[in-house]
Amino acid sequence: MKTIKWKDLNFKHHRAIPKNEFGVQCYIKFKNGEWCSIIGGEKSFYGDGIVTFEICSSSTEKTKRMVKGWLTKKQVLRHLNYLNKKQK
Repeated sequence: MKTIKWKDLNFKHHRAIPKNEFGVQCYIKFKNGEWCSIIGGEKSFYGDGIVTFEICSSSTEKTKRMVKGWLTKKQVLRHLNYLNKKQK
């Protein structure tokens, strides 16, 4: 099982944000059925999309808040690799 690195993530413009504003998103679905959405941007997110990010995943959606915000790239990668290694 390959360790996920930041360069492996494919960010695109967030579809809910107008084209003239900054907002990014990346969605990953793992072979074990786990998934994670990573977003960030100028408005309405818990992360700026450059240094900090918001995630919603198959594990966070089961919590009261559903998302984790203001995460660093290192924290996002830690969560992604945790999900990737979970057993079915």
